[in-house]
Amino acid sequence: MNSKDISRQAILIALFFILINTNPIGWGVLQFRIGEALTVIPFFNRKYTFAMIIASGLANIFSPLGALDVLVGLLCSSITYAISKHIESPRINALVFSVVSGIIVSFLLLKVYNAPYIPSFFSIFFSVLVITMVGVSIFKIPAVNKIIME
Repeated sequence: MNSKDISRQAILIALFFILINTNPIGWGVLQFRIGEALTVIPFFNRKYTFAMIIASGLANIFSPLGALDVLVGLLCSSITYAISKHIESPRINALVFSVVSGIIVSFLLLKVYNAPYIPSFFSIFFSVLVITMVGVSIFKIPAVNKIIME
């Protein structure tokens, strides 16, 4: 990995961190995290996988659930990116990420806040699905895709 790759990955981590932590609807049962659009980048270029796993953990440091949310972020992204190695379609991978996030985050919300699991699952699932599908659409634009494929 060269210095240009390291710099791009550091920028990705920082951008994800900023987008997640400046979002007013980013925690709890109702989540609409704009930064999740960036989580699809490793579906296009695997060299960004480690950066997004790190970003998914770091971005949750200031969550009301602290270390638990850091672990959940790491777990969701690690599982998703491990599965995504076997799936070529970024849209299917976005769907997988949405399901994984819905399952794991809803379980955390159930255990910590006693939030009902099924409504939490669908809330998390649909919000992540919408944002990641927007991300896939953005990163399929040739000019944008060229940036992440370099």
